[in-house]
Amino acid sequence: MSQAGIINIASQPGVALEFVTDTGTSEAHNDVLYIVGGAGVTTVTTTTSFLNDTVQIDVSTTGFTWVVVTDADNPTQILAQHGYICSGAALCTFLLPLAPVVGDTFKIFSYTSRFQVIPNATQIIIVGAGTGLPGSTGTLTSNAPGDVVTMTCMGNNTFQAESPQGTLTLRTA
Repeated sequence: MSQAGIINIASQPGVALEFVTDTGTSEAHNDVLYIVGGAGVTTVTTTTSFLNDTVQIDVSTTGFTWVVVTDADNPTQILAQHGYICSGAALCTFLLPLAPVVGDTFKIFSYTSRFQVIPNATQIIIVGAGTGLPGSTGTLTSNAPGDVVTMTCMGNNTFQAESPQGTLTLRTA
């Protein structure tokens, strides 16, 4: 995502101004503009025109990479910072990342088909108060199109789900 805009600063020395945007903040102190990028900001560039007293600031950010999958893609290896939209009619299966790091996050939307998330070896999935069985027996399965889950690696091969939408089944026994 890229944003461009113009900020006009008319202040007297020593008067602090703050401009809050959807990607961070900017503050003017003693006629100096400080820009602080928010989460995901990868590039901040400026173009200055002294003829008309404007500064243009372009901010590039990163976000999720979105992929449409069907059962023809089974199994799909989950990648961090990816979102998956399950299309088609048959169950879409996903394998948790092989070497996750703390904070790796992914999302799965059951658009027209259901999904199942399969842990590797010693990995476990936690949904609310439920803890799945370790390894491939501790699956998380959607029950109907419209189900949504967002999961984050908490460390120690553990993936915690945010409050899911719909009804999901976690194998705990």
